[in-house]
Amino acid sequence: MKKKKILTLNFLILALMMPSNIFAKEFKDVKRNGNVSWAYEYIDELSNKNILKGYEDGSFKPNNAVSFLETMEIIKSTLNPSEDLINDAVTKNLETLNSNGVPEWARGAVAFNIEHGTITVKTLEQAKARGFINSKVYPNRNSIAVYFARALGLNKSDDKKVLKFKDMEKISPLTLEYLPELIKANIFTSTGSDGNFNGNKAIKRSEIAAIISKSIKWVGNNDVTEKDPITEGESLIPEEDILPDNTDKNINTEENSNDNNISSDSVITEDTNSSVNKDEKNNDTVNFAGEILEITDAQGVRYLKVKITESDNPNFPTGNLITVHTSRFYNVGDSVSGSGKLGKNNLLDIKLN
Repeated sequence: MKKKKILTLNFLILALMMPSNIFAKEFKDVKRNGNVSWAYEYIDELSNKNILKGYEDGSFKPNNAVSFLETMEIIKSTLNPSEDLINDAVTKNLETLNSNGVPEWARGAVAFNIEHGTITVKTLEQAKARGFINSKVYPNRNSIAVYFARALGLNKSDDKKVLKFKDMEKISPLTLEYLPELIKANIFTSTGSDGNFNGNKAIKRSEIAAIISKSIKWVGNNDVTEKDPITEGESLIPEEDILPDNTDKNINTEENSNDNNISSDSVITEDTNSSVNKDEKNNDTVNFAGEILEITDAQGVRYLKVKITESDNPNFPTGNLITVHTSRFYNVGDSVSGSGKLGKNNLLDIKLN
């Protein structure tokens, strides 16, 4: 195992997380006693250190999802490798970066994370194929946890007694192996904000602020070890497409659902024979009506969190939550109707009427 001391932090992060010079106390949507008060100190700390910034309209948009490429850039900035190391990584992986359409601003970050052992070339290839590169889909908490664990050089552990999550059965097996050390390093908590890990939900800007702050503190007190190459069975391939606010494993997309083939188990797995194939064969149709509980904008796409109020299929009863992305305009409280294919505890190929 090759060991390398990451250079001193310089507290710089890319423009994708820094649209303007607005400190947390000035963000109109981040208040000490507001809806994301739990994240106020993290956002305030990082904005005052010029790591995270807000938008020109005076907002921070704490509920916006963080993309795959943004995550790679955040990890690179947290570890702050030398320019020589980044340049060498880009040169070595130039053909891979070109063939997978990695934009110029993210090349250094992606190449560094490949060389560092956060992801593999196969991860990147699957990320492109499944829409992660162009931010049509987003990595979920299962993936983010593994990315950070590997980036920080944390080892797997079978010490499950430190895990207090109520939704343990919904956490990816690979994530479960890394979570004990992430919790011991104080990067993640042992119970989550509501007692659940919510592994199939995307990471929001408010949540990534907490992870960055805690990771910076950990890096400052520890040597970051470069991991041995990831084995083929642990290549962190996005097995299914995950979108923001995937609650109770029910999420899909309205547009291009046949092309995206979106499901909602995990974007990382050690078993490449995913159960999604079984779900695809399930042709039971569910016609539903529901109420929009929340609307999240992410890079021009609206994500609707919908509570099912009517269903014609007893295997998908009322009360379930789904998330659909759309280009249409809706308001919170609006009623919507549509249909989808019944999967394993979720809906596939959702279309709104």
